[in-house]
Amino acid sequence: MGFATLTAVAVPITTDNVDTDQIFPSRFTSKNRADGMYGTYFLHDLRFDANGAPKAGFILNDPRLQGAKIIVASANYACGSARPGAIYSHLDYGIEAIIAESFGPVFPTVAFKSGLLTVQLKREATKQIREQLLRAPGAQVTIDVHQQVVTAPDGSRFAFELEHFVKRMFIDGLSEIDLTLELRDKIEAFEVRQRATLPWLYER
Repeated sequence: MGFATLTAVAVPITTDNVDTDQIFPSRFTSKNRADGMYGTYFLHDLRFDANGAPKAGFILNDPRLQGAKIIVASANYACGSARPGAIYSHLDYGIEAIIAESFGPVFPTVAFKSGLLTVQLKREATKQIREQLLRAPGAQVTIDVHQQVVTAPDGSRFAFELEHFVKRMFIDGLSEIDLTLELRDKIEAFEVRQRATLPWLYER
């Protein structure tokens, strides 16, 4: 889980308010992720027509963008309900990070727990990066988690904010449980003290 630096093909999505029902349509919520199809469900109705054929005009169907790991979105990306499939379908498609002007309020909080990084940049920065990607499909973007900098295809650099513990989770490949277990000695010492001072809590 996680990465310190990610350099990968990036996909520009220019539409505002891409919601979680577009990302992961509700009719797929009963599907089992273990079946290995969640990557197919990602933006399904935008990618495929009623017969299941790829839509020629949709950007993710451009062969030059195959293997993309980064999305550069616009405003209010992943708004709507907090369905887990919206996270998992990104990951199972191969997306490891999303850069956007803004996100739905719940999405970033849930995303990092599963190893999907969300990076928020100013409107002009995301617009500039998307324009570069549209001019050169298949171009790469770099996200440096340690330095908290996004590097656009033309070398422009944009700083972003990241909570310290989220940064640690990605750089060190830790989960929230791993971070808690780093305090195991203090937790066990507290339990010993509590058992000594409040023994009735442990009586059966």
